[in-house]
Amino acid sequence: MGKRILTVCAIALLAACELDPFLFNSKQADAYMLPGNAIPDSLIQEVAFQSGPYTLYGIWVASDGGRPGLTLLYCHGNKHGIDEYWDRIQVLHELGTNIFIFDYRGYGKSGGESTEKGLYEDGRAALELLRDEFGIRQDSLIIYGYSLGNVVSIDLAAGQITPLCLFAESPFASATSLAQGSTGLDIPHRWLTKGEYNNADRIKKIQSPFCLLHGTDDDFVRWKDNGRVVFDNAPEPKNLVLVPGADHTNVWETMGEEAYLKAIGSWIGESIKGDW
Repeated sequence: MGKRILTVCAIALLAACELDPFLFNSKQADAYMLPGNAIPDSLIQEVAFQSGPYTLYGIWVASDGGRPGLTLLYCHGNKHGIDEYWDRIQVLHELGTNIFIFDYRGYGKSGGESTEKGLYEDGRAALELLRDEFGIRQDSLIIYGYSLGNVVSIDLAAGQITPLCLFAESPFASATSLAQGSTGLDIPHRWLTKGEYNNADRIKKIQSPFCLLHGTDDDFVRWKDNGRVVFDNAPEPKNLVLVPGADHTNVWETMGEEAYLKAIGSWIGESIKGDW
């Protein structure tokens, strides 16, 4: 009887769950507010570009003169859009590189609706923009993915380009790890999503220096089931920054801005070949 009740409850839970809307917590916007912005307006440029039939939007932030030869492509997480991550962009701007952040289809000002296939197409369109319009070479490009953004960033580094280096903050391993983690049930991911989102497999194909940052107290994308798997599968050279006490959203805050920038900057420095 108890087993039957548990089965019924599980079926009811699954009926109420669907992973894709959970993954794509998007929010449309008519304009970007860039909350708390302290970066000079002269360094900020809004950019529109095409991804398939959709117009996407991004923000180019020029270097303040520190490392103008390097560009960081930031692939943000699943919540809302560029404005939600602007505090992170302001911190990373202290590195002295150029930065480009963009909204996937359905996010911010970007048209369309997000899917796994759409994420890959949007990332590749952003990469094409950086190559063709900004003249960015692959050996001067740093790619940084946060949470859902790792689906985009790892895809780019695994098959589209060999960047200077790749950063992954709080990546999930696959749709299976997310489905089982979000429900607490040993179920196939196909019950909740059509997507694969297989970062753990795709990371094996990268050829760039890799750095992973993950909080030990992340109960949304748990370290042992996700970040650890991605890190173990990544080829050398690689570096792990495991942050005690950090959850899914506050890795850099828990580390402190100085320590966070030192970790990022040091790995970039170790990855550089030649004079930038």
